[in-house]
Amino acid sequence: MAILSISREYRSGGREIGRAVAREMQYEFVDKDRILLDLKASGEKWRNLAEDLDEAQPTLWEKFDWEYRAFIALIECYICDHALKDRVVIIGRGSNFLLADIPQALKVRLTAPLEVRVERVRRENERDRRTALWLIEKTDRTRAGYIQSVYGKHWEDPKYYDRVFDTGIQSYEEVTGILVEALKDRDREATPEARQRLKDLALTARVKSQVFTHPKIFVPTLEIGHDGRAVVLQGVVHSPREYHLVEEIAREAADPHPIRNELHYRV
Repeated sequence: MAILSISREYRSGGREIGRAVAREMQYEFVDKDRILLDLKASGEKWRNLAEDLDEAQPTLWEKFDWEYRAFIALIECYICDHALKDRVVIIGRGSNFLLADIPQALKVRLTAPLEVRVERVRRENERDRRTALWLIEKTDRTRAGYIQSVYGKHWEDPKYYDRVFDTGIQSYEEVTGILVEALKDRDREATPEARQRLKDLALTARVKSQVFTHPKIFVPTLEIGHDGRAVVLQGVVHSPREYHLVEEIAREAADPHPIRNELHYRV
């Protein structure tokens, strides 16, 4: 079955349209609150970090900080877990970039003219125009920075989306109807090969989250991917002990699937 991933400018209707599609299609709805619950299950540390960093652009220090990378790995793991269930609407968190190579995932971008969004903020939140404008620009800037820092992509580039909608022109109801029909068509893309691609992505995300969040591991160069046959570990470790610890955790997380260890020691 299909997956809907929604990227949205602030107050362009992402939550409203996402919920409407989920109701119509009887899909699970995954937004910030759902991810916070997932993070809480992994420990208050990660939930608190999520509340501090929600789709925010990391500082230069955070970008290269091991804890921040672990935080992103957890979010990606949860997104993949939800995507594996099919029939899900995922709002933000870079899900369209994470699921870019998954054929059954419909990647959608919602925009609206600035003045339209300013009026929505003023009407819904009783803000003056100056505050509304500041809030919109700040939120869009931090979301764009998050995508640039984590995925190295430009948030607003239409080439990363299957459909782009301007909700200043099209109503929420109209966009919802179009997406419902598009998801019915997208169901045909959920072939066994496409499902396996998603399973490989989810497996990799699970291994990565388990390794990155382990308190005794610190390997800034560590990369974990999948070559179509096995989970692949690459990077430079500090000692034989760390080498074997990373491998042990990865094998346990990937079981019964194979891993290939290409780690090597610092010279």
